[in-house]
Amino acid sequence: MKTTLRSLIVAAVTLLTVSTSFAADYGGYAGAFMQLSVHPRATGMGNAFTAVSDDISGIFFNPGAVAQVQRISVGGAYRDLSLGRSLQQVAVLFPVRGEAAIAFSGEMASMSGIMGRDERGVETGELDNLDAVLGITFSRRFSRYLTLGGNVRYYHKKLESTSSYSAGFDIGGMVHLDREVLALDGPIDLLRFGAVVRNIAAKYPWNTGDYWAERGELGSDITDDVPISVRAGASVLFLKSRALLSVEGEKDEQKSVKFHAGGEFYIVPQLALRGGISAGEPTFGVGFKVPVNRLDARLDIAIEQAPNIGGWETIAGFSVGF
Repeated sequence: MKTTLRSLIVAAVTLLTVSTSFAADYGGYAGAFMQLSVHPRATGMGNAFTAVSDDISGIFFNPGAVAQVQRISVGGAYRDLSLGRSLQQVAVLFPVRGEAAIAFSGEMASMSGIMGRDERGVETGELDNLDAVLGITFSRRFSRYLTLGGNVRYYHKKLESTSSYSAGFDIGGMVHLDREVLALDGPIDLLRFGAVVRNIAAKYPWNTGDYWAERGELGSDITDDVPISVRAGASVLFLKSRALLSVEGEKDEQKSVKFHAGGEFYIVPQLALRGGISAGEPTFGVGFKVPVNRLDARLDIAIEQAPNIGGWETIAGFSVGF
């Protein structure tokens, strides 16, 4: 019996280590993997994207602003992390009557080669772990100056035979001030102000009764709340839309304020260089436009320092507008 209990304790500690391995990058709280950007264009600009969000990746930064996208678009991205971890995202967006957009998205965090061990250190098999978030986004332009919207997201996490399901939502908006509104003769083409509140009502409720009942023990109920976060910023598009600068602040319930700033410059219409500062760390990126007939195909790559553990991580993504 003592050996069995020791084995269960070791298994529980192993599971806890696995479940927090993503969260270690961002403070050890629920849903932390969603705080890591998987958007190479945004990351290349220091993750200062709340007041930009003018492509399909805006779904994940400011869902209230994606009515700016006026093409049917599909996109995907991948971030390679240390310790056998990775993040993936996919999305599809449909414009509606030139004044709104509806989108569907999926996010997933995965880990490979995570082995469970007993109290003697003997491998007991690879641990089953999954983090996934599915979302539906709607954004509408209510006037020439104002865009509002949000999304509903379904959260699913699995650790071995124990699963958690819940739902939450984000709301956001953007104010657009173009050259005519600003009445400027200078190089400024567009000034935007954006804000978003994320992870409203998001949580992971756990019930371990079934897991421990199979082992002759009692389980428990626990709920891990995903901290609500707020981001707000401003961006300016200038030099005939060749240059973009953006800055924003970020605050959640568990962390102090973080600042992000960055920019993008198109050397030629097919090539953009990006750079920025994200929470004090440098980021860099490059973007390629590959127009094919009427398609707007893009490939973006960025690098960002891994939070807390050092080194550089690579994010790559694509999008196609029809």
